[in-house]
Amino acid sequence: MRYHITWGTYGSWLPGDPRGFRTRGHRQHVEGDHRHPPLPGQYEGLHAHARGLLKKPPVTLANGLWETVGRRCLEQFAKERFDVFAISVGGQHVHVAAACSREGLKEAVGRAKKISSHAVRATMPGRLWASGCRPAAIRDREHWQNVLGYILGHAPQAWVWCKPGVREGLAEG
Repeated sequence: MRYHITWGTYGSWLPGDPRGFRTRGHRQHVEGDHRHPPLPGQYEGLHAHARGLLKKPPVTLANGLWETVGRRCLEQFAKERFDVFAISVGGQHVHVAAACSREGLKEAVGRAKKISSHAVRATMPGRLWASGCRPAAIRDREHWQNVLGYILGHAPQAWVWCKPGVREGLAEG
């Protein structure tokens, strides 16, 4: 099965975020999303409360570390038998397009997060990643093409890697 897997740095996307957000399990209906954010100030109180609960300031991964993190994730995913097609690592988020088994997917991502954070620990000590990840199953060929295009489109605002032939396949449609 193919997936678009995402995760973020600690404190990078909190409830009440002005860019838009979702509550866990969509327990609360929230107007807007990342494409159409809520009205300015609409969830300001919730966002302030969420920021107040953080144990340390939000983490932004320095761009000099993006490639190190990405390559460590790729190495770990190879050990986990993920077939990675594309990956982008930026200041606050990682996106991965991969084919893998649903069984143990979140645990495998957890190991990649651990390995990658240990690789940059000398520069960025402490907790690097937010808990969990969001794997979205790919519905069809169009969805897959959109995910690949979205991930590859993160350059130059992120470090981006793709499997040989992926860019050419996108160009062909």
